[in-house]
Amino acid sequence: MVTPEHLDYAEEAESAERAEAWPQAMALWQRDIATCPVEQPAYADGVARCQHHIDVDSELAAIARRTLQIPTLESRKSDRLDFHEIAVWELLKALRLAYRAGQSTR
Repeated sequence: MVTPEHLDYAEEAESAERAEAWPQAMALWQRDIATCPVEQPAYADGVARCQHHIDVDSELAAIARRTLQIPTLESRKSDRLDFHEIAVWELLKALRLAYRAGQSTR
């Protein structure tokens, strides 16, 4: 039986997903799996969904580092660190790499 506590975790995980806080959402789904006495496929689906988004974000960050020399795609709350001037041909190259990465995962 799913307890109200588990439903709260699920609601919190869904909220974290809406905010695109993938690691936080995945941790909440994993907490649900670990503590729920009855297997819930939706929880495993949540973990898989979050892992997919984490993998995509990781690949995009790697492309940004290699192609655009942007060290991180995380917001650092500083104009000097969060805004970058790049040439359009560099942007095109990064977009092509991202597109190819997406095509290869299908």
